[in-house]
Amino acid sequence: MIMHQRKLGNTGLTVSEIGMGTWELGGREWGDISETDAVGLLRYAFESGVTYYDTADQYGGGRAERLLGEAFSALGDRVVIATKLGYELDSDGWISHGWEHPSFNVSPEYIRSAVEGSLTRLKRDVIDIYQFHAPPPASEWDDAFGTMENLKAEGKIRFYGMGLGSEADALKAITETGISSLMLTYNILTQGMATPVMETAAEKGIAVVVRQPLSSGLLSGQLKADTVFAENDYRKTWSREKFLTDLERVEQVKSIVGDKAQSLPQAALKFILAHPAVSSVVPGMMTPAQVDDGVATSGAAPLPAAVLEQLRGSI
Repeated sequence: MIMHQRKLGNTGLTVSEIGMGTWELGGREWGDISETDAVGLLRYAFESGVTYYDTADQYGGGRAERLLGEAFSALGDRVVIATKLGYELDSDGWISHGWEHPSFNVSPEYIRSAVEGSLTRLKRDVIDIYQFHAPPPASEWDDAFGTMENLKAEGKIRFYGMGLGSEADALKAITETGISSLMLTYNILTQGMATPVMETAAEKGIAVVVRQPLSSGLLSGQLKADTVFAENDYRKTWSREKFLTDLERVEQVKSIVGDKAQSLPQAALKFILAHPAVSSVVPGMMTPAQVDDGVATSGAAPLPAAVLEQLRGSI
């Protein structure tokens, strides 16, 4: 099996078109995985051709970054790691006040403190891609991005980017800042950012990295109406009504895809990779089998044009 590589915008970096998200490996919000198993999984992914890893300082209270540091500290630039900041963390590394009332902090002082913490946990001298988890508030926009420029000039980070809020924020960042990457949610069930954001980013040479490609498991094909989420699984907070509606939409996807892909997850990833603006897509992976599926997807035939046309905007 071969993992295909793509250019990460105009950064000069080349990354696997299917990367690995590490929110799940952090634990707590998704269930637990041992440190030994997590490090082993990360190394297995690299050996299988995965070279792009997405993480954040708050995933698992810093655990995800520490796992990446343990797995890859000796590999240098053979792997590209993108991490995120912005949510204010408590003394244990968790989001202050929890997901219900999170605090967002992008002051220059906080950014500098956060980057040092991430560098330590990742066991790196420089961060490849440093991203705001969400757009900075308008009143702090200039100072926040100015601090990123300073960190780049100081050699603390190679490039910086932003996770998306609104379309307006994305277009403002593309046109008014020096970002090199945008991270956004784009999948068969969530297509709102496909245009003009992705197309405009591509025109400017800004990498587009896609998160939640399986819509938090909905497009895995494993969730059913009677699925019961664990107490520490963030999906337990989902609205029951919306969950059932989304399951109906998934059935529509299955009927459109038919036998044109080996599995529903493969179809979901191939749908995303068919967009020319996409540099990499980062599904969460918790098992070697999921890594194998990702690699197999990279090498599989693309979805037929007729199937893509039906999936775009019609679900």
